[in-house]
Amino acid sequence: MVNEFQYCPRLAYLEWVQGEWAESADTVEGRGVHRCVDRGPGALPEPEEISDEDRIHARSVTLSSERLGLIAKLDLIEGEDGSLQPVDYKRGRRPHVSAGAWEPELVQLCVQGLILEDNGYSCSEGALYFRESRERVRVRFDDALRSKALAAVHGLRLVAAGGRIPPPLEDSPKCPRCSLVGICLPDEVNFFRHGTAPRPLAVDLELALPVYVHAGSCAQAR
Repeated sequence: MVNEFQYCPRLAYLEWVQGEWAESADTVEGRGVHRCVDRGPGALPEPEEISDEDRIHARSVTLSSERLGLIAKLDLIEGEDGSLQPVDYKRGRRPHVSAGAWEPELVQLCVQGLILEDNGYSCSEGALYFRESRERVRVRFDDALRSKALAAVHGLRLVAAGGRIPPPLEDSPKCPRCSLVGICLPDEVNFFRHGTAPRPLAVDLELALPVYVHAGSCAQAR
């Protein structure tokens, strides 16, 4: 949910607070990627049991942080020289951006690092593995990224506690691929609020077509 909040606060509210969900090709593919990862035993040695000579390779590990009020299921945890790093699996290809990945993925990975630290482990970096391109992106947990991660955690909690759904994004390229676009209706809401012309609807079925209804005043309609 922290990832979703960083991507779009309205999306996180719809899923976490209102319990909305809709499948898409992306969500189905992503679940398939994690099906193999989740076969691990979920076992991780205690911090005091790890020596500098140990090599750690633990899959599907669930950890929580009382300080942050978070729980996470980590795809993979690797470690050597007494330090651990979370490895988060992603569907698709690595985006060719300066940071190496999109901000929501970086924040999500950093949150996993913070949870590891709160459980007594040493963790200063992690990695994102992109399944389709088979590329791994190294991510340093510097002060700037840690601040973004904490801001996302606290922001999500405040938005959820506030009880008011955040406004939709405006003319954002994130919306058409979002699985909840048909529930969120960002363009339609912005049209009624600000008069912004909506983009064409995305139709899942090839044989289906959207129906647009344009109506003027009541007098004109009659």
